[in-house]
Amino acid sequence: MKTRIFISFVSGLSAAILVLTGCSTMSRTEKQLAKVDSYDAPDIPAPGMAPPLRPVDSGLEYSSDVVVVSYDIEIGKDPLLKAIRKYGASIIYDYRIVNAIAIRIPDPSKMQEAIVYFEKVKGVLQVSRDRVNYLDRRVTLEY
Repeated sequence: MKTRIFISFVSGLSAAILVLTGCSTMSRTEKQLAKVDSYDAPDIPAPGMAPPLRPVDSGLEYSSDVVVVSYDIEIGKDPLLKAIRKYGASIIYDYRIVNAIAIRIPDPSKMQEAIVYFEKVKGVLQVSRDRVNYLDRRVTLEY
């Protein structure tokens, strides 16, 4: 009787120790990857060391006269092409792989009006301003 109680006590104690020592379903590789530095969750620097550098967000910059219009593939782009001609805009690029067209607006001062106009066209899913990305611009860093 005492032996049976002792065995169940030892097995319960060993299970508790196993849990307390960090046994988990994560593999060693997953644990190591979770510790990798990133901009979202950087490691806390040691005392006397500088924190990691982070790029400064320079904000968004848009093209002054271009919108990108996404359309429903089932309806097609014919209604959009007719609307482009009617508005007097010109096609810059036809993104065939993502069902979108980049359009140059004839009067950049009426950008918001053009966005509203193209949003009402049959089959249009989204109209957004064309965003400018500079690949060769220096990135300023801050501590």
